[in-house]
Amino acid sequence: MISQIAKKIRFLREINTLYSYIFFRAYVKIRSVLKFPPLYPYEKSYCLDEGTQSIVEQLQKAIPDDQRGDNPAFNKNWKSVAEREESAAYISGQIRKITGNAPSRADGDWLNKLQEAGYRKLDHKNLSPQQVESIVKYLNQQKVYPSHVAHFSVEKPRSKDMVKKNHPFGSYDMQTIISAPYVAQMLSDPQAIGLIADYFGCLPTISSVNLFWAFAGKDGKSRGPQRFHRDVDDYKTCTMFINLTDTKEDEGAHCYIAKTHTLQELKKIFPESRNDDLADDLNPFKRRVVPEDLFQLPLNGYSFDKLYRHFLKEHMVHLYGDRGMVLITDNYGIHRGIPPKDHDRLILWVSYALTATHTQSAQVMPQKRIEYAKIKDYIEDSKINRYVLRNVVDFS
Repeated sequence: MISQIAKKIRFLREINTLYSYIFFRAYVKIRSVLKFPPLYPYEKSYCLDEGTQSIVEQLQKAIPDDQRGDNPAFNKNWKSVAEREESAAYISGQIRKITGNAPSRADGDWLNKLQEAGYRKLDHKNLSPQQVESIVKYLNQQKVYPSHVAHFSVEKPRSKDMVKKNHPFGSYDMQTIISAPYVAQMLSDPQAIGLIADYFGCLPTISSVNLFWAFAGKDGKSRGPQRFHRDVDDYKTCTMFINLTDTKEDEGAHCYIAKTHTLQELKKIFPESRNDDLADDLNPFKRRVVPEDLFQLPLNGYSFDKLYRHFLKEHMVHLYGDRGMVLITDNYGIHRGIPPKDHDRLILWVSYALTATHTQSAQVMPQKRIEYAKIKDYIEDSKINRYVLRNVVDFS
C-alpha cells in the first residue's frame, strides 16, 4: 500500500511541469462551454463553397461520427494501435472514394523515409535567410498570445517582449500567420500535399496552422509540448515544421524517437531484453513491457520520458539546423521540442489529418480563416486546394 502511494507521488512530481498546461486547456474549454467569446478572432462555424460542402456532407454520411476528427463525438481512446491503423485504412479509403485519387507528386525516397522512420527532412524546400528575415520582420509588428497555440491562451495578445517576461511560449492567430510572407505558398505546396496524400492514401486535410515562440529559459525545464508525447487528434496525422530561427542539438531542436509511429516499425527495434534491468518505479505495467504498451500509456504518453530513454535512447533523433529548415513528421511517433536555453526558438507548423481540425479536437470555437481574396496571388483556386485548405482559407 505504501509503495503504491509512493509511486503515485513520484508520478505527480514527474508531471509537475504539465500542470499549468493542463489548467489552461481546461480553463479555455470551460469558457467555451459557458459561451464566453474567445480571445482570438473566430468563426461560429465554417461556411464552405458548394462543391467542398458537398464532399464534406458525403464524408459525414460515410464515416461514423466517433471516427471523424472533426466531430465532438470522435473517440481518441482506441483500444489498440492495431485498431487505430485499421480505422485509418478504412477512413482514407472512404475519403479517396469520395474525393478521387490524389495526384502523386512526392519523391519515392521522401515517402520511404517517412514510412520507415516517421520523419523526413525536405532540404530542397528550405526557405532562404532572406525569406525568413521578411517573415520575422513582419511578425515583429504583430501581437503575441501568451500560449503555444492562440486558441489555448487565457489572456489577450500583447507585445512579444511583454509576453516573454512571464510565459514560456508566445503564438499568433491563424489570420496573422497566413498573412505572413511565404506562408500561403507553403500551405499549398503541391509536393508537400502530394507527399502527405501518398502517406495517408487519400487527400489530407490541413487541421491547423501555428506559428509560435519558445522563449529561452535558464531553468532547463521542459513544459507542455517539450515533454515526450504522441498527438492523437486523428487516426493519421503529420506535421510540416519550418524553423524560423537557428537551432542546435540541445538548443531548440525537434527530438523524434524514430520508428515509434507504427507498431510494425517499433517491433523491429524494441529491445525486449532491457526489461531485465528496468527499475520498478519506471514500469507502469507491473510486468515485462512489450512494444504494444508504448501505444497505451496514459496522457497521450506525456511524462514517461525516463521509460522512453531506457528502451529507446539510441533512436532519439535530434532534428536541427539553420533557420529555414523544413521537416515533416508523423505526429503519432513519440516526440518533443528541446527547450531553448540561450536563444528564443520560432517555428511554423502546418498539421495534416484525415478529417480533424485542431480547434474541434480541443472543443473550442474555430479560429477565423483568412479570406481567399487576400492571398489569391499565392494559392491556386482549385478543387483540391478548396478541400485541403478548407479549415484555414475561406474560399466562399
